[in-house]
Amino acid sequence: NRCKRLMLSVAVVLAFSLALAQADDKYVLGQQGLSCAAVCGLQGRTCLQNVATNNSAALFESLGVKCTTTAATAKYWAPDQPSYVSGAGDANHGLCVGYEDVPAETDCQGQYWSVSRLCHCGDDITSIPFFGTGLSGGAVGTNETVLFTHTIADGAFGVMTHFWTTASKAYDVTFRYYIDGEKTPSIEFQPSMACGVGFNDTAAPWGTKWFGLGAGSPPGKQGAPSYSLNFQIPFGKSVVVTAQAPYEVGGFYMIVRGALNKAININGVAVPSTARLHLQKFVRVVQPLEFVTVTDVPSGNGLHFMSTLAVQSGNLNFLEGCYHAYTPYTMAFPGILLSTGTEDYFDSGWYFDAGQFHFPVSGFTHLQQGTGNLTWSAYRFHEMDPLPFSDGFKLVWRNGDEVNPHSGLKCYTSSGGKTVGSPTASTVYSYAWVYTW
Repeated sequence: NRCKRLMLSVAVVLAFSLALAQADDKYVLGQQGLSCAAVCGLQGRTCLQNVATNNSAALFESLGVKCTTTAATAKYWAPDQPSYVSGAGDANHGLCVGYEDVPAETDCQGQYWSVSRLCHCGDDITSIPFFGTGLSGGAVGTNETVLFTHTIADGAFGVMTHFWTTASKAYDVTFRYYIDGEKTPSIEFQPSMACGVGFNDTAAPWGTKWFGLGAGSPPGKQGAPSYSLNFQIPFGKSVVVTAQAPYEVGGFYMIVRGALNKAININGVAVPSTARLHLQKFVRVVQPLEFVTVTDVPSGNGLHFMSTLAVQSGNLNFLEGCYHAYTPYTMAFPGILLSTGTEDYFDSGWYFDAGQFHFPVSGFTHLQQGTGNLTWSAYRFHEMDPLPFSDGFKLVWRNGDEVNPHSGLKCYTSSGGKTVGSPTASTVYSYAWVYTW
């Protein structure tokens, strides 16, 4: 009898403990188009796969949803269910669907543009030391798709530390990071340019500690490239990562990870936890000798981290262009001369005559030449030679350059000099990553 009473007491304690562990669970009706992983992540919770509807729409009603039901749509048939069809453009608008015969494990990643999912959110994860997710064999298309959300506890800060993706045409997918409730993302990129490669060159494998291509194919051939990016992206409360493509990209895989309260230090320069990383982009046809502002921060403090430059031009004479840095922002020309030519800035010389390379600090990642037309790209990190600034910052490149008619020196003449070679109008693509605070 004592043994039975002891076993009963243990069972009661276990049941009570289990009830306590589950006391914080709750059902939530998600925002339209979001997966349950995203819905719960925004609340700083895990997504639980078990959704107990008891073959009834009562859970929807308890969450304030006034929906209609039909026998034809009541049974579970899709990974974005159970759900309420909230999109007015859907033929099933107003219905609660898929709440009968729900499998024991629903798909936390399932989503559809017109439905609001019934989600079971679990443990508080706002203070866990690291976080992230992965998507295996999915698809992205013309609708912007939320891939990951996370919310952290008050008084903490987060840092996104890793990004990876692969798909047959992953370079056409646009990824966005919305930091702390942003309506317009401070970071929006296509993975090829983010990894320092222009014109979707999928030559692989290569990499540095910051980024690289782990899979791909020789230039000019189709391949399924994989891109990795380890830039440190700080946030104060929440992060939302999305993807969108101009057409459906199937066989889509991705991973993102982050950490709580991780200090960022760029070779001795401490980046405050309140700093934000911004991606500044430039795409335009540039005339010969025209100046291009690669990084533009009119005021405040910060650190220029890295940049990628990709150019389509009539010849290689654009490489004569010099790089100038300006801090304070209003500093007069020529500012601080960072290079005596474009290839010099990227740690090469003589129009990159030794061929392509991928150094830890810099790289020459693409060159394809034709008659009267060529494409080229390169990247440069300012980790070993940090560029911290106060009172604003500009980084400026020039499409070709000119020499002073009296001294014969290049880079110090803004107009009226002798043009070096015959630079042509060029289509310029630039990515510049800069921390500000």
